[in-house]
Amino acid sequence: MKQTANDFFLKLQTAKTDEERDWLLIEFSLSGMPERLQKAVWAASVPRWFDPDYLDALLEDNKLTPKEFFELTDLPFITDYPLEGKHIDVDCKQCHTGRFTEAIDFTACNNCHDDYHQGEFQENGLSPDCVECHSLEKGFDYSLYTLEQHQTTSFPLEGAHFATPCYACHVSEDEDRWTFRNLGSDCVDCHLDIHKEYISESFYPEQNCTACHINESWTDLTFDHNLTDWILTGKHTEVDCRECHFIENADNKSVATQNFTNLGSECASCHEDNHDGSFAIDGVTDCKSCHVTSSWFPEYFDHNTTNFPLEGKHTEIECSSCHTSSIENGKTLILYKINKFRCIDCHL
Repeated sequence: MKQTANDFFLKLQTAKTDEERDWLLIEFSLSGMPERLQKAVWAASVPRWFDPDYLDALLEDNKLTPKEFFELTDLPFITDYPLEGKHIDVDCKQCHTGRFTEAIDFTACNNCHDDYHQGEFQENGLSPDCVECHSLEKGFDYSLYTLEQHQTTSFPLEGAHFATPCYACHVSEDEDRWTFRNLGSDCVDCHLDIHKEYISESFYPEQNCTACHINESWTDLTFDHNLTDWILTGKHTEVDCRECHFIENADNKSVATQNFTNLGSECASCHEDNHDGSFAIDGVTDCKSCHVTSSWFPEYFDHNTTNFPLEGKHTEIECSSCHTSSIENGKTLILYKINKFRCIDCHL
């Protein structure tokens, strides 16, 4: 039903708030339109304030005529900013702090939202709009920034860095907030240098982890041990670094002491003497006099240099036939030094 101007002004005089006056103005503006259009406009206004496309869908077969469209868009309450996503659930008064008919500048997100990033993405004094990384549907907790985009930065991701969650690098523990600038690109900017004061700087200048490690995994090493005074050969090349350079704490296996500079080069520094000192010279057993690093087989041992050179059938006898074993104090001992060489000492 169309309202007269007198009806409208009478109601306007009795209105007590600006909000009530705004709604009276809306009602009066719509009253001169066809009833089908009034109902559709009110239906469209409730969930989405006003969206011409949404209204057009509500009218089904009765589409808006060009004249009706321009009449509607000329109404004082029609918005150029239809609500979408998270904006739909926002209380009106958070944006419309004054009268609902007062214009709001919605040309940029930061006209309403504070710049959480505190200017980190500014270029030439201008910050990019939030829509470059965020969407109305998922809000600010979700980012549209992709791995492909990250690869165009000054720190493209490689190896295990691909599997690292974003917050591990970009959430500042001191400020408990996301940050994206001045993170540093050196290993020690993110990783704790556990070798500091244990390894000579000549082997990893400026604490550069890549001198030994690769991005795929900490346990995959590229260090060239031949640069040291102890060149690795044979089975030594297969031994894990920690077996030689980390000493476990007897009380706490998860804690180890590092040693890279004061390791002995004698076999006995790492290996137990299974011969119980039988071949020690001046108290030192040199495994290299008989063994090679590729196996424990005594390749260098020549029985003919002993007091009992092997001849004839003796060359075919198993070592254990003469060098018998015994157990003393729970330990197996093998008799290597035999002081009886007469035939009767072995043969009946």
